[in-house]
Amino acid sequence: MFLTSNGRIESLDLMRGVVILMILVININYFSTPSLLRYNPLAFAEFSSVDKWFWFFEYAFVKQRFMTMLAVLYGAGIVLFANKYIKQDASPTKPFILRSLLLIIFGLIHAYLIWDGDILVAYAVCGLIVYWLRNLKPVLLISVGFILAFGATAPDMYAAVMAIVNPPETSPYWFADTETQEQMLTAYQGSWWQLTPERVERAISRQSWDFLYFTLWRCSGLMMIGMGLIKTGFFGGERNHKTIMGWCLLIGVPISAITAWLYIESGFSYQFFMSYLSVSFYIGGLVLAMAYLCLFVVWSQSSFTQGLQKLMTQVGRMAFTLYIMQSIMCSFIFYGYGLDMYGKVSRSELVLVTLAIWAMQILFVKLWFNYFKQGPLETLWRKGYSWGQS
Repeated sequence: MFLTSNGRIESLDLMRGVVILMILVININYFSTPSLLRYNPLAFAEFSSVDKWFWFFEYAFVKQRFMTMLAVLYGAGIVLFANKYIKQDASPTKPFILRSLLLIIFGLIHAYLIWDGDILVAYAVCGLIVYWLRNLKPVLLISVGFILAFGATAPDMYAAVMAIVNPPETSPYWFADTETQEQMLTAYQGSWWQLTPERVERAISRQSWDFLYFTLWRCSGLMMIGMGLIKTGFFGGERNHKTIMGWCLLIGVPISAITAWLYIESGFSYQFFMSYLSVSFYIGGLVLAMAYLCLFVVWSQSSFTQGLQKLMTQVGRMAFTLYIMQSIMCSFIFYGYGLDMYGKVSRSELVLVTLAIWAMQILFVKLWFNYFKQGPLETLWRKGYSWGQS
C-alpha cells in the first residue's frame, strides 16, 4: 500500500485514521474529568480496579504517543504538499501559506467557541516555520527534530531528576478539600455563554505562554522528523521497520509500563509522579510513537485485515472533520449546555462513551464516502486555499 492514483500515500492516511480515533481516548478525559483526577485518580473519587487498568493502559501506551505521531505525520504532509506543486512546475509557497492561515482560522474558531484544547493553531504556526526547512537533508531534519523534541522537555526532565535526588513535599493541590472538589466538579456547569470567559482565558494561555514555552519547540521538532522520514522513503516501506520497531518496543514498553504500574502501586504518590514517572513519560512517549509508526507501516504493507486497513484509510482522509466533530460531541455530552456529565463518569465508563463516539464517526465516514470524495471540512479547507490562488 503506497501511492494511490491521486498521489496520496495510503499508509499516511491509515495512520491518521488510527491516530485521530486514539487521541480521543486521551482528549475525552480533558472534556469529562477535573485535571487533578487525571493524574491522581484517588484525590477525591472512587477508583475501581477496572478503572486502574484503563488508566494504566492510557498513561503507559496512549497519552502523548498518538499526538506525537500526528505531529510527525503533519510534517510528512508538508513535504508531500510541496512536492505536488513542484511536479506541476508551480511554487508551493503561496498555497501553503494560504492553507496554513485557513487552518489557523479554523483552529481559533475551535479554541474560542468549542474547546480550548485546540491543537490546529499550533500545528499551522509550527508548519509555517518548518516549511522553509523542507529542503534540508533528511539526516539533518531528523537530527535537529529529535533535539528540539527532547529539548522542549529538558526543563521538566531536569526538574524530575532533581525530584528523584530531593523528593519534594506533597503539593496541597494533590488532595483537594471538599470545597475545592465541588468547584472542580461544577466548573463546566452553565450555558455556553457562561462558560465562554473561562474557555477564552485558557485558550489564550495555551496559545501564548504554553505555546512559546513547550509546544512550539516540540511540535516543530516532531514535524521536522516527519519531513526527514518522508524524504527517506520511510512511509513507503523503504527501511527496515521491523528492526526499528523491535528496538523501540524493547526500550519504550518497559520504561512506560513499569513506571506507570509502580506509580499505581505507590498509591499515586506525588513524589513518584514528579520524578520517575515524569522522566519515563517523556522518553517513553517519543520512543513508543516511533514504534507505532513502524508498526503501522508494516501493517499497511501486509494483507492482514485489509478491510480494516481500508476503513482506517477512509477515517484518515477525514481526520480534520472528525477531530472537530469529537470536540462538538464531547462538549455536548459533558458540559452544562448539553448533557452535563462532567465529573460524573468513571474511567471505565468513559471507555464506553469513547467506543460509542467511534462507532458514530465510523458510520458517518462510511456514509459520507458513498457520496463524496472528501470530508466536509477537508473540502472547505481545500476550496479555501485553492480559491485564494485564483
